Amino acid sequence: MKVADTSGRPAASSGARDIAADRAARRELREALDELHRIEVDAGLRRRLPRRRWVVAVLVLVVALALAAVAVTAWTRDRARYSDAELQSAAAERVEVLIAPDSRDDRRAQRILAGATGAFYDEFAQSADSYTEFVRANGTVAESSVDGTGISARDGDSATVLIAATVVFARPGSPDETDDQARRFRLRVLVTPDDGSLKLGAVQYLP
Repeated sequence: MKVADTSGRPAASSGARDIAADRAARRELREALDELHRIEVDAGLRRRLPRRRWVVAVLVLVVALALAAVAVTAWTRDRARYSDAELQSAAAERVEVLIAPDSRDDRRAQRILAGATGAFYDEFAQSADSYTEFVRANGTVAESSVDGTGISARDGDSATVLIAATVVFARPGSPDETDDQARRFRLRVLVTPDDGSLKLGAVQYLP
């Protein structure tokens, strides 16, 4: 009785044949390219270039591409003048002024505008006087603190920053604040450079 060979040799032989066929195909392709190059040189369509010079030319091209990639990366890094920490710190500082009205501070609206730019500046500038009058009439006094910040998106030196903050409202001369007077806010703000400093370009209150 004939016993089947389960040692895997036929599969190995098949694999060896595939490798040999692949190598032969590559060799034929190189020979065909060399022949095409020779014909073009003979016809005056291309200057003769030894194989070694071809290798050198390819290496020079690879090195040039690598240096270009490094240069682009360095340029992008230099273009971003502000770190993530600086963007978050600026956002927190601007928001603390924005969300804490104080009837004792007649220049609070001007301070908010000084830290604003773009669409947010245009929107707040239209109601700055009304804001000041409302706060003064109600005697509103508040203190704010930022509980946490995080960057959700960044494009160069502009970033969208998420902020969690607490505002404690009181009236001048009132007893110490209680937890009932505290209000917690979540905001999404756009921080962007303007006139040499980071300012709020957009403000959105989140539920």
